[in-house]
Amino acid sequence: MKKSFKNNPAFQFISEVDKEDEVITENKPEPKEGYKLNHLYIETKTRRLQLIVKPSVYEKIKAKAVQKKVSVNEYIHQLLEKDVE
Repeated sequence: MKKSFKNNPAFQFISEVDKEDEVITENKPEPKEGYKLNHLYIETKTRRLQLIVKPSVYEKIKAKAVQKKVSVNEYIHQLLEKDVE
């Protein structure tokens, strides 16, 4: 016997898409590699970098990241981005 999903309670919270809300995708340019398709062209983090640091330096980096309420990865990314601009 197959399961029927017609009476699923989750459908109470899902609204149907209005024609006015539909996103028209025709004639939109393809995004550059590493970018998402939207009006802002937000670049995604897709490249990996392995970094070896002293444990004492890592603890200082981690403390700063916690202080700024970001991940260690995001904190280092912000530092590198600021330095190369």
